[in-house]
Amino acid sequence: MVTKHEAVRIDYPKHWFVMGTIGWAVATFVLFYLATTTKEDVVRTIWLVAGSHVGILLGLFFIPPLFTYHSAGEKALRLKMGLLIDSTIPYSWMKQVKETSVRWGGVRVGIGVRYSPITRMLFVTTDFDDLVSIRLDSPHRMGRLLKRQVEELVLSVSLRSKLVDLLKMRARLDREA
Repeated sequence: MVTKHEAVRIDYPKHWFVMGTIGWAVATFVLFYLATTTKEDVVRTIWLVAGSHVGILLGLFFIPPLFTYHSAGEKALRLKMGLLIDSTIPYSWMKQVKETSVRWGGVRVGIGVRYSPITRMLFVTTDFDDLVSIRLDSPHRMGRLLKRQVEELVLSVSLRSKLVDLLKMRARLDREA
């Protein structure tokens, strides 16, 4: 008997993106303020160009993750973090799902999406506390702009144990010892 599963929304901690958005917004405001108060045309142009670039980066990398989330559908896990990543991982690819921690330290992993070519790990992190590791059956190409061979995913999620249980059930890994 086949059971139909409802899609489940999987939130990830966003406090670092909120703080980053506030910081970048202040920097953008300061740059445009400096552009309006300066008297020299060349300096005004420099402040406008700098403010525009900072504002574009803010709009591309900090604001969209505030409004996205992952989801566990009927046949696959959908990873989405703003414009940084949008990938679908079928449950049939999953070999192991477990709670984990960062062995390398938060500074080396960072916030956002980072790929480690040596270990073929894709980090989709916004925090370093509630991490889930998903080991795949073989390397699969994932990413958004740059597709990389990934054997293991490490995700930040808000409810780690519930996600692990859900993925094990849907990937039929719940018989694991």
